[in-house]
This record gives sequence, structure tokens and C-alpha cells, in this order.
Amino acid sequence: MNVSPALQAGLSGISRGFEGLQEASSNIAKAGASTPESNNTAADLTQSFVDLQDQSQATQASVKVVNSASEVLGTLLDVSA
Repeated sequence: MNVSPALQAGLSGISRGFEGLQEASSNIAKAGASTPESNNTAADLTQSFVDLQDQSQATQASVKVVNSASEVLGTLLDVSA
């Protein structure tokens, strides 16, 4: 049984999730800045918080995929030993 694709998908999801979390956090931080180019509306801020929550949940799901793949790999090693 090959668990490598599941593990790779989970790790890739974690990486994308961290990137999304960083982007959403940056947007939220920029909304608090009082610079002329920061013309963020309340809707933009709300969307950034929604994006932050979405990315958090997606990252948590990817971590569960990695944990499951790790458990399967451990079980396979135990069985073959």
C-alpha cells in the first residue's frame, strides 16, 4: 500500500493553508493601518476574517490527513515486522 500520495497531499495542503493564513492575517493588519492607500472597507475586513477561518480549517484538515497517513504507515510497518 502506498501512502505517499496522501502524505504529499496533506503536506501540500498544510503549506497552502499557511500561505493563506499569512495572506489573510496581512490583510487584517493592513486594515488597521492608517495610511492613504489602505482604503479597506468593513466588507473587506469581514472577508479577511472569513478567509482566515477558512484557511485555518483547511490547514487543520490537512494536518489530519498527514496524521492518518502516518498512522497507516506505522500500521503497515508493524504488520510487516
